[in-house]
Amino acid sequence: MTPSQKVVLLAVSVPFVALTAWLVYHETRIPQNQAEVLNRMIELQKEGRYDKAAQVVQNWMNDRQRDISHDGLMYDQIAMLYIMKAYKRPRSREDSIHRAEEDLEKELSLFERQNHDDLSVDLFDIGRAYEALGDISDTNKCRFYRKAGQALERQLPLIKGDSYTSYGYTTQLEPLRAEIRKHIEAINGKYLAAACQPH
Repeated sequence: MTPSQKVVLLAVSVPFVALTAWLVYHETRIPQNQAEVLNRMIELQKEGRYDKAAQVVQNWMNDRQRDISHDGLMYDQIAMLYIMKAYKRPRSREDSIHRAEEDLEKELSLFERQNHDDLSVDLFDIGRAYEALGDISDTNKCRFYRKAGQALERQLPLIKGDSYTSYGYTTQLEPLRAEIRKHIEAINGKYLAAACQPH
């Protein structure tokens, strides 16, 4: 090999090695906190890598000593990933729906075990996710709409008072209650349109 060929080979291989090293780091880096986990999840979701995004969140939840009070949000995020995957990839829709439902059940179970003295809208998020599952499901619309309605009905009495103040910011609660009632009404309409049996 001539010296000029060696220079060309070196010029080509250095950027390739650098790119390979960056890709390995990018794929194997371990998020250090919840914000990094959510950012990584969003990156992967934008790339259409839904299963990998869910795996990153699940691994982070499994691998750390943590306060489990934030796991409800993480289960909700995994469920939403699979709901998006169900919309985008019809061939794997039923599997995605099943996986989303599993994480919603985990989120609901965690909610049941926690004390709810402070304002929590977990049931609102769970209800909306079940509503989305009902919208995309071919076989379980009625069951998902029923679960959505139950979660939202349970949410309403948990929203007490006229306003909620946190970190110096006050939020009026009547618009939230109105939004929940709107979703309940929509779900009732969808339940009837799907010819579901009264419950």
